[in-house]
Amino acid sequence: MSLYDELGDEVRNKTRNLMQNIQQLRQLIDTFIKNSKTENQATHKFVSDVVNDNPLTNFTFTGKDTDLSYFLQSERMPVSAIRNIADSDIKDAVTNTFVKAAENDLIELDGNDIKITEKGKEKINKPDFIKSAQKDQSEAYNQKINSTLSKGCMPNEAQMCAELTGDYINDFTFFNHSDKLDLSTVISHPDKQLSSKILSNVKQWQANGAVTVKDGVATVTDMGKQMLKMPEFQSIAYNPVAEKALSATGAGKVIVATKKVVQAMQSVQQATNTISKGSR
Repeated sequence: MSLYDELGDEVRNKTRNLMQNIQQLRQLIDTFIKNSKTENQATHKFVSDVVNDNPLTNFTFTGKDTDLSYFLQSERMPVSAIRNIADSDIKDAVTNTFVKAAENDLIELDGNDIKITEKGKEKINKPDFIKSAQKDQSEAYNQKINSTLSKGCMPNEAQMCAELTGDYINDFTFFNHSDKLDLSTVISHPDKQLSSKILSNVKQWQANGAVTVKDGVATVTDMGKQMLKMPEFQSIAYNPVAEKALSATGAGKVIVATKKVVQAMQSVQQATNTISKGSR
């Protein structure tokens, strides 16, 4: 066989393998999209296990009487939930709130747990109380996320974030910005319907081989990265998750950090200082 024929066979083999890989990716994308419209018991169990295994990270205490909304998700709360609050001011406020609630027969101590009473259930199930509780929890969540992310930045850095809305396809484009998605941020969101929807999507991504999940973190796989580059996927991700500065994130969505960037103003200030020194 001539060198020309050998090189020709090599090129043909590479082309054939490339076409097979593209075909497999397209089949995977078709499956990925198809599974977005289906739900199964395994997905529900995944969501249930993740949420139920993290009861204390699933609620943000504020010190207001709407903290009794904790009992909308569980009739019992371990006393340690209050004892473990890191902020001493909030801990004192929560303690006072629960003492008053006990005095009004809304809750009672049962061993190492605090238990909601029938009178308490009547109070927390009123529409006005639920509405106020949702507002307080949403504000507390945003404050907590803002505080947590801001503390991780240097004075010359800005935190870039993405917003997850529960959309199966578009939320997956988060992995254009970061290889890892910390699910604790999703679990702690006050809108449990939204957080459950996102967790369901993560389970489906995992089932399709697009991500792996370990220790509460979803990591995009090589196959997932290839899918994001394919024209077929780009065409359906018509509203990709956009990176935003922390201050620009919207309310009512899950806020997830992607990366830190050095602010341009720092460079401008340094340049200004240099020019000023040179002109002296």
